[in-house]
Formats: sequence, structure tokens, C-alpha cells
Amino acid sequence: MKRWYAVYCKPREDERAELHLDRQHFEVFRPKHRVRRKRQGRMTTLVESLFPRYLFIHLDDVAENWAPIRSTRGVAGLVRWGDRIPPVPDVVVDGLQNHVDELGCIPTPPADYRVGDRLRILEGPFAGLEGMFYSRKGEDRVMLLLEIMKQPQKMTFAEMSLARA
Repeated sequence: MKRWYAVYCKPREDERAELHLDRQHFEVFRPKHRVRRKRQGRMTTLVESLFPRYLFIHLDDVAENWAPIRSTRGVAGLVRWGDRIPPVPDVVVDGLQNHVDELGCIPTPPADYRVGDRLRILEGPFAGLEGMFYSRKGEDRVMLLLEIMKQPQKMTFAEMSLARA
């Protein structure tokens, strides 16, 4: 009977493990998600593993040879509890698989700000001031309402220079 098992991967090699297990014709599933990170001074969207260092493999516990898994590039081993290799419940993996898009990504709620959210400016001449989120200006820019000289002023800042207050 085929069941899902968790594979523990070497640091930052879960993608490599997935590739090499797939080449050996194992059915593998590595759920991913999109994250916004600062790269070279700009905010970019990257695709990363939802569970870093882990992926799921669908194995038959009787008919399949598990020995090649241990020596697969990127694999540290199967997740164990003592001497036992516990299966991952099918509902867990099925639930994840039912929510992935064409890239295998689980949709994550955007880290967008809501109108009225208090944000602190981290860099530049206004560093240390707080303002209220007003709107988004493109992918990397945010408009804030700042109170300057007792007057509300709309000003645009790079998103990477802001943090929640």
C-alpha cells in the first residue's frame, strides 16, 4: 500500500533532493510558497520551500526498494521516530496538493498593508518618523500620510525602508 513519508534534506538542498528523487522515478511533492525578500536593494518575489529541508515521497512499504533514497544527492534521510518511519497522513499531503498552483506554490496571504496601518520609516531623511499607510505605488513603493507641520502630507517611500510600527 502506498503512503506518504517525509524526507529530511541536507541544508538548502531540498530542491536538489526533489530533482534527483524524481529522476529515480519516485513520486515526490515539495510544497512551495512565494515570499518577498530584499535582493540587491530591491524587493523581489521568490519561490521557496514551504517546509525548508523537507519534502514528501509516496512509497509502497512492501513492493518498493527504499535503499536508493538514503544515497540520493541532497537527502539526509527519512524522518524517523526511533526505529520507526511514520507515514504522513494522506489528508495532510492531499490538502496541500489541492491548494497548489501551476508552479506548485501554496498561495500565501499578501504581506500588504491596510489603509491606516502605522508604519515606521527606517532610512533616509525621515528615518524614525511614523506615518499611516495610504496606498501602494507600483511593486516596490508605498505612499504614506505623514503629519508635517500639523498638515497631512502624502509621501512615497521604498517599501524596503519601512516596517510596521
